[in-house]
Amino acid sequence: MQRELVVIGAGAAGLMAATVAARRGAPVLLLEKNRRAGLKILISGGGRCNLTTTREGEDLELQYGQRRGRFLRHALRSFPPAALRAHVERLGVPLHEEDLEKVFPVSRRAGDVLAALLDDAARAGVEIAYESPMLGLEALAEGFAIRTPDATIHARYVILATGGLSYPKTGATGDGQRAAAGLGHTITPLLPALAPLALEEPWLMALAGLVLDAELSVADPQGRVLVRRRRPLLITHRGLSGPAAMDVSGAVEELAGTGTLRIDLVPDLPREALEASLLERAAQSGRRSVPQALPAQLPERLRQALCRRHGAFELSCAELRREQRRALVSELKGLVLPVQRSLGFAHAEVTRGGVALDEVEPRTMASRVRPGLFLCGELLDVDGPIGGFNFQAAFATGFLAGRLGAR
Repeated sequence: MQRELVVIGAGAAGLMAATVAARRGAPVLLLEKNRRAGLKILISGGGRCNLTTTREGEDLELQYGQRRGRFLRHALRSFPPAALRAHVERLGVPLHEEDLEKVFPVSRRAGDVLAALLDDAARAGVEIAYESPMLGLEALAEGFAIRTPDATIHARYVILATGGLSYPKTGATGDGQRAAAGLGHTITPLLPALAPLALEEPWLMALAGLVLDAELSVADPQGRVLVRRRRPLLITHRGLSGPAAMDVSGAVEELAGTGTLRIDLVPDLPREALEASLLERAAQSGRRSVPQALPAQLPERLRQALCRRHGAFELSCAELRREQRRALVSELKGLVLPVQRSLGFAHAEVTRGGVALDEVEPRTMASRVRPGLFLCGELLDVDGPIGGFNFQAAFATGFLAGRLGAR
C-alpha cells in the first residue's frame, strides 16, 4: 500500500497535524492503535479538557523552562493559545476562562472538543484507521515502511505523534520513542511528570485533605533551584498533590532522590516579619497559645501539627523559647521534606523526556536525523506545568508538523 503521508497517533498533536496537512492538499492516513481517537483529550481536566492557557508570548514560553521554551518558541508563536481558541470556537465549541489561566469548553465536556476535532479532520479528508498499531517503522531509500497487523504501508512522509508513557490505560507504551530510536534519534530518559508526590511523613499525611496556598521549590545537590511554583497544594494520605506538587514532580524525578524539596507555607510573609510578629504577640499577650499566634491563613490543624513537632503545642507565646521560635519560623518559610519520587506513570499527566530537541528542526518539527520524518507532541522532550500548557504544545507542534516543512 502506497501513501503520501501517514500520521501515527490520533491524539491532540496527531489530529492537528493530519488536519493541517490534509487542508494543504496532502492525502493523509492517520493510524490509531485504539478503538477510538483522543483518549487523553477525553480524560483531561477531569473529563472537561483544559484545552489551553491564557498566557501568551515570552511569558508562555518561560512556563516550559528555558531550554524547552526556546525550542517551542516558533511553534507557540505560529499557533498561539489565541489561535487555538479561535480555531476550536470556529468548530462550534464555545470556550471560557477559569482560575489559574485555564481554558475549558463552556459545556464542561471534553467529548465536545474531541468530536469537533474529528469532524474537522473528516471534512479535511483525513482517513483514520482505528485499531491499527504501528508494529514497526523502517526507513527506505525513498520514504518509509510502516508495519501494522493488517498490512505494510509505504509512505513518502511520516509524522510521529504517539505521545509519551503517561496514562498507560490510554495505550501509551512508548511505541513512538522506540520507532524514533530505531531511525537514529536519541531518546532522553522518560520520566513521569505532573504526578502527585509520594511521601512517608506520618505527621503530614495525618493532615490529608488540607489545601494550602504555598510555594514549592526543588533544588539540586549543589543548592541550585531548578523549579519554583506557587500554586495550590493538597495534602493527601499518600503525599502531596495539587498543581504545586504536580508541577515540580518532573524535577523531583530527574533528581532521583538527590534533590531537596522546600515548601514556603506563608509566601506573602518575609521571614523577618514572621519572627517579629511572634515576638510582638508574646509581648502584647504572653498568655496566648503559640498555635493561635501563628499566621491565621494557615489551617488550624497545620498550625497545631507544626507546634507539636517543636514541643510548642501547649506553650504560651511567653513560654516559647528562642530556638523553638526560630525553628518554627524556619519550617514555615522552608519546610524541607524527603521526597524522592512521584506516584509514577499511572498517575502522571505527561511524560518528561523523549526525542532529543537538538535533533528536531524547531521551525518545522522535521527530523534532523531522517529526511521525511516529522515529530510532534508529547513524543518530544517537552513538558510544561498544569494549566493547558501541554495540550497547547501538542497542538502547536502538530500544526507545524502538518505543514511538512511548508513543502
